[in-house]
Amino acid sequence: MEEQQGLRANQYSACRRTRRASRSLVSAAVTLIALVLVCLGNRGVARASTISSAKTGIAVHLNKTSGQYQITSQDPAWSFGGSLGSGASAVRKATGHDRVGAYREIVFTWHSGELPLRGIIRLYQNQRLLLFRYTYLKQASPPSVAFPSFTQIPGHLDHFSYEDRAFSPPQFVLGQYGTPWLFFDPSDNAMVISPASHFIISVMRGDGDHLISTGLDKELSSVPAGFTQQTLMAIGPGIRHTWDHWGKGLISLAGRKRPGNESDPTLKYYGYWTDHGASYYYKYDDKLGYEGTLKAVIEQYRKEKIPVGYLQLDSWWYDKTYPGINPQDRVGKWDTRTRGKNTRGGILQFKADASLFPQGLKAFQRSIGLPVMTHSRWISVQSPYRQKYKISGVAPIDTRLWNLIAGYLQSSGVVNYEQDWQSFIQQHSPAFKSTIGTGAQFYNKMAAACQRHGLTMQYCMALPCDFLQGSRYGNLTSIRVSDDRFLRSRWRNFLYTSQLGYAIGSWPWTDVYMSTETDNLLISNLSAGPVGTGDAIGKEDRDNIMKAVRADGVIIKPDVPIMPLDRMYIADAGGSDSPFISSTWTQDGPVRTAYVFAFTRSANEGGTVSFSPAEVGIHGPVYVFDYFAHKAHPVARGESFTAQLGPDGVGYYIVAPVAPSGMALFGDSGKFVSMGKERIASLAEGKGSVKAEVLFAANGGPVTLFGESTSKPEVTVRGGRSDAIRYTKSDGYFSVQVAPDKNTPPVKLNGNPVRRVAVTFAP
Repeated sequence: MEEQQGLRANQYSACRRTRRASRSLVSAAVTLIALVLVCLGNRGVARASTISSAKTGIAVHLNKTSGQYQITSQDPAWSFGGSLGSGASAVRKATGHDRVGAYREIVFTWHSGELPLRGIIRLYQNQRLLLFRYTYLKQASPPSVAFPSFTQIPGHLDHFSYEDRAFSPPQFVLGQYGTPWLFFDPSDNAMVISPASHFIISVMRGDGDHLISTGLDKELSSVPAGFTQQTLMAIGPGIRHTWDHWGKGLISLAGRKRPGNESDPTLKYYGYWTDHGASYYYKYDDKLGYEGTLKAVIEQYRKEKIPVGYLQLDSWWYDKTYPGINPQDRVGKWDTRTRGKNTRGGILQFKADASLFPQGLKAFQRSIGLPVMTHSRWISVQSPYRQKYKISGVAPIDTRLWNLIAGYLQSSGVVNYEQDWQSFIQQHSPAFKSTIGTGAQFYNKMAAACQRHGLTMQYCMALPCDFLQGSRYGNLTSIRVSDDRFLRSRWRNFLYTSQLGYAIGSWPWTDVYMSTETDNLLISNLSAGPVGTGDAIGKEDRDNIMKAVRADGVIIKPDVPIMPLDRMYIADAGGSDSPFISSTWTQDGPVRTAYVFAFTRSANEGGTVSFSPAEVGIHGPVYVFDYFAHKAHPVARGESFTAQLGPDGVGYYIVAPVAPSGMALFGDSGKFVSMGKERIASLAEGKGSVKAEVLFAANGGPVTLFGESTSKPEVTVRGGRSDAIRYTKSDGYFSVQVAPDKNTPPVKLNGNPVRRVAVTFAP
């Protein structure tokens, strides 16, 4: 097996070298073509109009007479071409600056049959992005325009998109509904294209080999004059890099920024969950009742000094019908014998079920002294809301109702609103697809009401178009990218769809798991999103939980979510069964520490994992620490690390660069994300030392810092103390316990009292 994997790796490397060489030749040819086109434009040839970016090497060419348009790129050396279907008129060039950045554009008008249209192809000067925009100059029934519509496409590209079903799982074919399309080659070059407006009614069309086009859903009966639709396209080297360019462009167009990964309690702190798969999902202790059971959980955690930071209440907490959405559905109430027969119904009224919370949600929240996150479904056909408010299908689209819901939650101590069953809501709200703006009203008014009342949001069971719609909302802080109850069988999909969740400006959530499940807890921690468990009382594993958080419950996390290496897209497109490799990192100035998680496709099978530091963004010599084997390995510049996975087919590795001093610091040995900024606030590497600022919760105890060094380091501590350093000459491993000075008052940092300790290692 190792020989076969080595052969595949050699073939892959040879393929990359061949592609790089041929790409250089083609790149030169494309550059020459672009220069010729620019010269022709400068000589005043009326039928040709060309714009380009010297920084990105991307150019746009429009032939006025034929209506042919072409996008050329130098790196990669690709060309995409299409036709308006008629000649273009009123062609002009313009420059400007929008939310994405500086641009040049070609503006024109054309006709699709008898329908007059205005078009724009905008080329950003400092980003590898293009924006296509078209406007209907009169009403159209039905709206049949496709722009852009590429029929000239680089050959032999692999395809990737997201399925149009709950949680948007990945697929290596092209889906048609509201999903971005990714194209890539064996050299990691990529193109991403997607709708950039009216996401709910947008579609992608074509097979990716002969046609790539964007347009509107066939269920839409008509569009008015003045209606404008947009498409965003990113081209560049590196699959993950191209995803990033596309995602940054999409959220910039909406005028928003990605919220920080500590921007609400559900992102910042470890939490306790009661959703599907948790121990207390529609279950409780008979002697305590539901309210008493959850109070007992919180009391138990406090007794064990498990710093839980919030409590999630799932669909069991409010009044619902039984079982579905039909008019004949009965009004369901909690029944102590059947444990809540209304598990499948829609919302009657969005407030706490009085049989579960006799004093109301606000009183319960105050009794536990924790922020609350609440789940939501769809509006039942029997709900009294239908007599007072606008409901489209099963979706509320009335500002008054959204303000009622959000105001109630705010007054009850709720901090995050979880909108679940999004795929179901779309299925049973037909006006979302058949009319302009109905679906957007649902999402816009939800977000606005939550924003008005200080609530953040989480999406769940989202379709690809819901992800894209979420790019508009700065208070959408997290999004579920995995099916119910996180398991090994969910890992691959979670990692691929985390790419989409992060690209649209939110943080991925795994869904609930148990604290004894080290691998699930580890991936959740590496997601840079929420971390939460759902154990029964007495089943919690404090030691495991504390590997992800500080003593104050703050999650110690990486800077970005863990996502697949570029190589995984290429391997999976080819049907490879090699181990799956994903990575994330902590970046401190020029210093990056990477975290790599790898696993075999089937549980409990052995496998060999291999990756280069360059693949995870580190280009010098490193040490790779095998977390489960507890052993570090030196890796020289330009070489790869190879290891045998454990008997369960899982490996976790921390990759630390070697400083000019010859040292590599791995960080806190007690944490999964050992160099996370919530623990190591800063890191500076010099020729003679490595300096780290270590953060401690006000109630936190000592931590052990560890690393590798060519000689025994000396340790200097300011603001605290350390014990004697331990050093093993044979392998260079060192560790030292550091503690804060408890006589020094803590200071507030990001809302939490902390103590700072400066630690210097010198060889």
